[in-house]
Amino acid sequence: MRNFWCGLAVLTAGAFGAASAVAEDLEILDPQIAQAFAQVLGEAVDKIENPPVKIECDLEKCSGVFKETVGLILIPQKDLKPEEIPEAVNSDPGAPMGVLFMSSVFSPVVDGKPLDKAKLKELKVTGQDGTEQTVYALLLTARHTDDDAWHLYGYGSEDKPVLDAPIAEGFGPGTMPLAIEVKDLEDNEGNCIVTIYDQFQSTFKIAMAGDDAAEGEDKPAEEKTEAKAEDK
Repeated sequence: MRNFWCGLAVLTAGAFGAASAVAEDLEILDPQIAQAFAQVLGEAVDKIENPPVKIECDLEKCSGVFKETVGLILIPQKDLKPEEIPEAVNSDPGAPMGVLFMSSVFSPVVDGKPLDKAKLKELKVTGQDGTEQTVYALLLTARHTDDDAWHLYGYGSEDKPVLDAPIAEGFGPGTMPLAIEVKDLEDNEGNCIVTIYDQFQSTFKIAMAGDDAAEGEDKPAEEKTEAKAEDK
């Protein structure tokens, strides 16, 4: 019973080979592989009851990054158009932009520490072997406030945003309409960059659990139990 995200390692091995354990940036995920995961993740989003913002996923325009067996996938809202600014940006919760999915070793850093997993949206998905797995997500919106500032809001388990990152001019890898990157990963903390229309960017810190936690991510539950027993 391997973790849902562990399938990432199997799929990406043929496309990229193993990612370096000392890489400063996470590897960009092949778009076709990202789309394969998006099909499952999008179904989980559709099942969210009473979300603070409704996201209609564009499964064919997703992007992702990975390191070994863990990663992040960003699925944009359907019909995003750079020439049209929706009126929804001027009021809460903001205009829907997409959904950021994270394997459990990742957490956005808020107020100097990793965000409590309880504040993220917890979703159940069916893994490649048919078992139910857990992933975490943030529903992303764009918000233009009265002080003429632009924000990327991330909604999790609460009605108010648990992530508030500024949006400024900047260009990324060219993936449209949204792109996800994680750069400068050092001491298990790096910069998560969301690029919008390849014209604007929002950057926030993201924490990644240590190697032991990442390795435990893809172990079956019974193996974890046995490992704990052996340590006693």
